[in-house]
Amino acid sequence: MSLPDAVIRRVTRLLREYAGTHVNISRIQPVTEGWSAQFGAWPWVTRCTIEGGTGAVPASVIVKMRRPEFHVRSEPERLHNERAALEFLTLVGSAVGPRLLAADDEAGILVMEDLGTGPALEDLLLGSDSAAAEHGFVAFAGTLGRMHATTAGHAAEYYQLRSRLGPLDPAFERTCILGNDIEGSWRQVREIVADRPYLPPTSAVCSDVDELLRVLSEPGPYLAFSNGDTCPANCRMSEGGVRFIDFEEASFRHALLDAAALRFPFPACPCWSRLPEDVSLRAETAYRNEMARSCPDVLDDASYAHGLTVACAAWTIVRAVRLPKLEKTDEPHPMGFSRRGQLLDIIGTAVSCSQQSSSLHSLACWLSDVSDALRERWPHITSTQPLYPAFQPRNSS
Repeated sequence: MSLPDAVIRRVTRLLREYAGTHVNISRIQPVTEGWSAQFGAWPWVTRCTIEGGTGAVPASVIVKMRRPEFHVRSEPERLHNERAALEFLTLVGSAVGPRLLAADDEAGILVMEDLGTGPALEDLLLGSDSAAAEHGFVAFAGTLGRMHATTAGHAAEYYQLRSRLGPLDPAFERTCILGNDIEGSWRQVREIVADRPYLPPTSAVCSDVDELLRVLSEPGPYLAFSNGDTCPANCRMSEGGVRFIDFEEASFRHALLDAAALRFPFPACPCWSRLPEDVSLRAETAYRNEMARSCPDVLDDASYAHGLTVACAAWTIVRAVRLPKLEKTDEPHPMGFSRRGQLLDIIGTAVSCSQQSSSLHSLACWLSDVSDALRERWPHITSTQPLYPAFQPRNSS
């Protein structure tokens, strides 16, 4: 794999300007680390080995380019978000992501620190070492909490950096998940339900959805920086700990929208499955202990449970939009779980959170009725989907 000559020249120039010395790119390789990489290449992300540099230039860097115009995720805003995010993390003294070394907005190029070829969390979860998987998951959660704690209260600094790169709507970003407007997703869900007599009506639920949107719009002390895609593929692990990658969806939003991914876990990621309950609890405890450094409310069980219920319900609404597709087919997933079963487990998690927090009761009752209706139509679906492979019983023979 290679980069176009014009891109190589630009990257070389950027690195020379960064280092103030001669720099030469001696090797260009695709980034192929992680379980997810086997399902698709990322030609817009490459690793460049540097030759003849000094201490000012690392031995290798990651070059990320704007996707081509025909790509579904080609918007220039994505690289703008990532650039502003990495600059912001440096500004607030956080090393949770890679350092940004150079950028060329016109060409759509970011040059950043190479975090190495260590495993992502997904590699541990799909491995055979349960202790390593648990340690990695808890460390991931703690790093997430530390990022939230370090960045809470600094939204103005982030948006000052981001606004220089183009327009955006911070208020709108608070009620979005992976670019999906939660309110718009709820309208879609209502339309889906209206066309299906076997599903319970949504008429009694709208006030809870309004409350959900209000909490997300006004997160108070829970407002913190998010990379926007809390995914077990979007990190690298080393002896120094966990660091995150991929900040294309970065924004400030309710922190528990990220923490909810620990409870499901990871509802929108290919590497999805279930965890033993004690492992989930340890991870959430690690998250809360770190986040509490700037948001003590997170240690209040009632406050945390209510916020987590709101976040899990928001994720569930966004994922429920997939129902028409799942009605047509339950296409097997490479990890072996049922996609229909995944939706049912996601719904079940949201209902369980509501029961624990005694909040969003009407929405939870409706979701429970939806689950019952779907299980009647999908009787072959097991009560829960499998645990991650690392936590599955091993055959001793």
